[in-house]
Amino acid sequence: MRVAVIGSGLAGLTTAYFLRRQGVEVWLIEKSPKLGFHSQSVDVTPQEVDEKEDVKGNATGSHSRNSEDEKDDSRWIVDVPMRGFQGGYYPLLLSLYSHLGIPFRRTNYTYSFTSSSTYFIHSGSSGFSIPSLPSSAYTSPFAFIHHLLSFLGVALCYILLVVLSFMAWHDVLPPSLTENDLTLREFTTNLTAFLARPIAIPLIGYSPWTPLGEVFESFVGTIVLPLFSAVGTMTSSDVWSVPVRVVLDYIHQTLGTDHYHFDKGYSAADVASRLSAPVKAQGKDYVRVGTEITGLEYAIGGGVRVKLRTVSASTEDGGEEEGLRVDKVVLATQASVAKMLLSGLEKSLKEWGEEKEKVKVGVMRNALGKVQYRETIVITHRDTSILPPIANRRDINLFLPPASASSSSSRRTKSPSSPSLPSNHNLSQHTASTPLFDPSEKGIYTMATQIIQSPRGDLEPVLQTTNPVIPINPNKVLSISRLERALPLKRPTETIHALRPNSPNSLVYLVGSYAYPGIPLLEGCVGSAKLAVENILASDKAAREKVAKLDGSAKKEKKRVGWFAWQRGGLGVGDVDWDVGRGSRIVRIWRWRRKEQ
Repeated sequence: MRVAVIGSGLAGLTTAYFLRRQGVEVWLIEKSPKLGFHSQSVDVTPQEVDEKEDVKGNATGSHSRNSEDEKDDSRWIVDVPMRGFQGGYYPLLLSLYSHLGIPFRRTNYTYSFTSSSTYFIHSGSSGFSIPSLPSSAYTSPFAFIHHLLSFLGVALCYILLVVLSFMAWHDVLPPSLTENDLTLREFTTNLTAFLARPIAIPLIGYSPWTPLGEVFESFVGTIVLPLFSAVGTMTSSDVWSVPVRVVLDYIHQTLGTDHYHFDKGYSAADVASRLSAPVKAQGKDYVRVGTEITGLEYAIGGGVRVKLRTVSASTEDGGEEEGLRVDKVVLATQASVAKMLLSGLEKSLKEWGEEKEKVKVGVMRNALGKVQYRETIVITHRDTSILPPIANRRDINLFLPPASASSSSSRRTKSPSSPSLPSNHNLSQHTASTPLFDPSEKGIYTMATQIIQSPRGDLEPVLQTTNPVIPINPNKVLSISRLERALPLKRPTETIHALRPNSPNSLVYLVGSYAYPGIPLLEGCVGSAKLAVENILASDKAAREKVAKLDGSAKKEKKRVGWFAWQRGGLGVGDVDWDVGRGSRIVRIWRWRRKEQ
């Protein structure tokens, strides 16, 4: 079987890796000049370290930095965007990294929440840690009492949300809180109204007012909203529109789990290298970077003709168009690109009278139109003026512009004393040359800034700001990346069903974070790739068994088919032990549910 995988993000790399491990002939095609999963990463290794490396390399005749057996901690690669992940919500990703031999370490991030000032500190470990209060809590007894009461309110609401998440996971919530189309805003409105007057006095039917409704509404707006805005790189309005089941499932699955990050000396480049290695081993032209896909056509007799051309790095002109005939195509691109390619294939299928396949492709194309994206800006820099005061700084610092900020036509013209800027941020010292998102009624992003320490701990930390809403000093910028991130699907069940082919002889498969339940994150890339490969191998199995029955060599064929190879070994697709990432027995029991959603 011959398969072309278009796109080299984690979804494309994983798909190509799994297929090749099962003996499928695979082409990995990427438009960018290097593989996509680490194409935006930044090397911030100091020049003096580079010079020492060069001297050492010249003396020994080799460079140790590329050794797989001994990682050089002096090399400092900052991944863009941040590649942290959490147990519980990333079981497949954890299993894949373990299979690849990529070490990762426990990093239970701490968080600060800031608006006009820092109003909450999260000490990490899913709340199972010693609580901490913002520095302003210690300015007066009244301030301390205020922050302490606020902390207790957050703790109470968090416990309530955990209980509701558990009930939602097992489908025992009341109907008013479990509708499939219920958004986070509708959920908050309904629950706030109930908590404001939870008990009716018998006989007279009067329900006394309680402050619980306002406390819960404030909790969602100041804690849940900025946190999920940062996790999914969404605007505030996007978060309010997310199906509440997505939010509740995330809370349930991540409760009590640890955050992880690549170990010292490892980065996304190592993941890309190990995933692409089996594909490269086939020969020179099997991994094709700098190659643009110009269209997909139906190939006479079955299969797909992939039209492609080499993209010139110096000019907009490409090389001559060529064709690659394959049995199946896996689209690991953004939904908009996949939709365009499917439109051409659908037209070609119609011309050749392949009506059944045309209908299937049309359903997939229509479903792709329901996938929405948001632009994301990631700036790697060393401008500490955008951070809260030192006493309030944590690993990840969230800044949610106050509602008043959206009424201004331009955030860049506000004075340095504006309450919607961090108190130590001097706006007048910066030019407007760095990109940012001006808060508006249509979109207010939560700005997330991670403080990244050097591997050796003796170099100045690097800051990585996602979706900046205030200017960053351009003289301290290391890199600027513009990306697009998929939003959670409005109707996930029916949309994902439409994105997946429903027959074993399908020509096209879709993979990516958007093509998997939940928030579109790296877990969705691995999950969708795993499902696509299983379907492709199943179709290969069916085709070979059919041929084997005709010539009476079924027993012989079973030994050759990749499907049987990994089934006999007791491992999952790609020879990966998918149980590794599921966590401890307690975590598995917590995540068990009567039926998969």
